[in-house]
Amino acid sequence: MGSPDKSVGGRLVAAADRHGRKSLIVLVLIVAVGFGLRMDQVINPLDDPGDDAFAYRALAESLYEEGSYGGSGFKTPSDWSPGAPLLYAGAYYLTGGVRDGVARGVQALLGTAAILVIYLLTLRLSSRRSAALVAAAMVAVYPPFIHSTGALMSEPPAIFTLPAAILALLWADSNRSGWAWALSGLLFGLTALIRPEYLFVALAFAVLVLVRRGMQAGPGRALLTTAVFLAAVLVPIVPWTVHNYVQLDRIVPISTGSGKALYVGTYLPADGEYQRVKADLHERFTGKTLEPDSDALDEVDPVPLFDEVAEQYPDLSRDAALGRVGRENLDRYLSGDPIGYAAMSLRKVWRMWSSGVGEAMSSTPGRIIQTVLVLAGIAGLLVLARLKRWEALVVALPILTVTAIGAATLAPPRRNEILMTLVLPLAAIAFTEATARLCQKTGQAGEDPMSPTRA
Repeated sequence: MGSPDKSVGGRLVAAADRHGRKSLIVLVLIVAVGFGLRMDQVINPLDDPGDDAFAYRALAESLYEEGSYGGSGFKTPSDWSPGAPLLYAGAYYLTGGVRDGVARGVQALLGTAAILVIYLLTLRLSSRRSAALVAAAMVAVYPPFIHSTGALMSEPPAIFTLPAAILALLWADSNRSGWAWALSGLLFGLTALIRPEYLFVALAFAVLVLVRRGMQAGPGRALLTTAVFLAAVLVPIVPWTVHNYVQLDRIVPISTGSGKALYVGTYLPADGEYQRVKADLHERFTGKTLEPDSDALDEVDPVPLFDEVAEQYPDLSRDAALGRVGRENLDRYLSGDPIGYAAMSLRKVWRMWSSGVGEAMSSTPGRIIQTVLVLAGIAGLLVLARLKRWEALVVALPILTVTAIGAATLAPPRRNEILMTLVLPLAAIAFTEATARLCQKTGQAGEDPMSPTRA
């Protein structure tokens, strides 16, 4: 038996044999479409990207031009997670200037790479190549993924890092490779640096890895593997924690703002919704009533409003004071009206999952499509749990963790955007499984022409 051809041509031939030539052709077309849609947003950005996009841009610009995070004129820069601004500032350094198009181009490249990652992840989860291609196609054209490329937001980089972290973890579990566990941990750490709530996801996976490796190889190997995983998680986080300690004189792993999120999410009179809380505070402190969805309210600077709330505890930092008021809200409303508070939490979860970022998915037809995709994702998770329990648990853990965080704090549709990189593969599994069953019932049964050969 000859040795395998390790040349580039030989590797391409081997990939074609492994994945199927037709499948690869279809995948190339899907990737091309996805890249084209994202590049269109790079060239034609959003007219009004919103306050968050302006904030991330200002932070990236100050990193490049002043070497500081936010500069002297930026209010509460520590409220903003640093992952995306650091990435965009790095792009500015490489190209020698602050060019938003360059940063959006980085987003487009990461979004395109995510199509390939999700193809491989779905192929790892499912026995059908058709499911992997359907997942890749949905990711390529899913409107929020394209919409976010038109502004400098935090979600686009995490759309790549989260599924890559999951794929690396599954690969590490199959191959018992120490460096693969480290790669997964590093990707989880980067995801947390981009979106701080994913630090809780990383910690949940550390516990899962400890239990999994303990069952496979005993406590000694489990502790070693978990230590490697956690050390890799901390690699991108610890330097920023040190930066925060120097700037804030207290330990803040990634960013402040959790107190504000808790305060808003526990404020029952406004149903835990940010715009309604902002309108309520504006009326309380100015005597002027503005509708939550009005342009006039959008123009109101929220910082002084939340500063007023924080003044209830002047001896605490702003974030700590807001967090304390939030805990008081939780105690007051949960004990005084537990049913009402539980209903509010369910409504927040519904708002989180029933819509998407951008006009397309926030419209009525878009909300219907979003709901169908989420329901299909749940069905796909049930199918996967029946066939591959470990894989189902790995995919479900981030979804459940971030949903629980949203139920306890803020739950805007933006919360679901990164998680849709896992929901769409599950939906693809559900759709292809349903199609296969329908073909069997109609007498067209046969092996999926795009399914990989089982070893």
